[in-house]
Amino acid sequence: MRRWIAGFALCLAMVSAWSQDDPAAKANALYQDGRKVDALPLYEQLAQQHPAEMLYQERLADCLGAESAQLSDPAQIKAVRTRMRDAARRAVDLGDKTRYIHEMADADPNEVPYGSLVSPGAALLKEAEKAYAAGDFPLAMQKYTAAADADPTLYDAPLYAGDTAYVQHDLPTAAKWFARAVAINPDRETAYRYWGDAILKFSNDPAAAREKFIDAIVAEPYNQMSWQGIENWTARQSAVLMPPKIQRPAGPTVDPKNPKNINITLDPALTDDKKNPGASAWVMYPMVRAGYRGDRFQKDFPNEKEYRHTLKEESEALSSVVLSLKGSKINPEKLDESLRNLLELDKAGMLDCWILINGADAGIAQDYAAYRKDHRQLLRDYIARFVVHGGLTPASE
Repeated sequence: MRRWIAGFALCLAMVSAWSQDDPAAKANALYQDGRKVDALPLYEQLAQQHPAEMLYQERLADCLGAESAQLSDPAQIKAVRTRMRDAARRAVDLGDKTRYIHEMADADPNEVPYGSLVSPGAALLKEAEKAYAAGDFPLAMQKYTAAADADPTLYDAPLYAGDTAYVQHDLPTAAKWFARAVAINPDRETAYRYWGDAILKFSNDPAAAREKFIDAIVAEPYNQMSWQGIENWTARQSAVLMPPKIQRPAGPTVDPKNPKNINITLDPALTDDKKNPGASAWVMYPMVRAGYRGDRFQKDFPNEKEYRHTLKEESEALSSVVLSLKGSKINPEKLDESLRNLLELDKAGMLDCWILINGADAGIAQDYAAYRKDHRQLLRDYIARFVVHGGLTPASE
């Protein structure tokens, strides 16, 4: 189950008392007191009566999430999580930008939290969720800790223990548990992102927070949530996210009636040296890729039944453009932005990083895990140097 941290960016003012005739005040009082399941019927009523009110959709989604944590029947969990997801999506459509609402909007209703709950660790984790949903954070921490000890492979136990410490403003304890989650699975983004959030909120160390947010991206660059932390960081640090721009020609196409007929179409405006010095180097790009659409792919990837766009193909195609540019000996200052960026990335040894992080399609993305295994630090350095600008001086520079 995905986790969302307690509290909303937009919330109603606290009320010390409420009237039976004021369902909004009553719902708010119950919600602020941590009694989300009790508040659920009221928010269902309010959301139905005021479908354009974003806050009611937010609260409805969160209360449904709390209710799902109390259930054990997979069918009931799926039904409640479907309603939770739908309410979160309505909140997003109404303009909500909070992280955990987007997490709920992307939730898979078929995901039954913690499997069948047959292991001691999973059962303890379920108890911890109930305590957390009720606002009993000391009990939740106790149960998360017990779950982590019962099953050292259970990523969610230390993750949520760290989250619970975060809610209680205990950064050292949160960091300890997030580190334990990372050790279990360094290729999952959530613990890095939560860790960065904790550092950013409770420590005057934006550089350390940035490193955790970058780690989240390296772990799962194609997960939209991985970028939420660094986006928040750049907003607070007056920095920007701006990867190198490289405008590539279209790839070759294959005649569906005759697969051996491979067509290359070049945009004259993109390859005209008179208008854009060095632009003719782009001719090499579709030519190399056409070779892969021919017989190169089958030779290089004999175990794959169907063609896909690979990192190897894209890297070779872009490298051929770089080689042609170097051969032309044109002053780099006369080149356009795309060609200058291409040369700079090649010089830094980070062209493959750009392809995987900022230039990937579904085919190339399949090569990411293998590349990350041997190049994690290079990917981190690429993001720090070429993607995140301002705020702090990147460590690699």
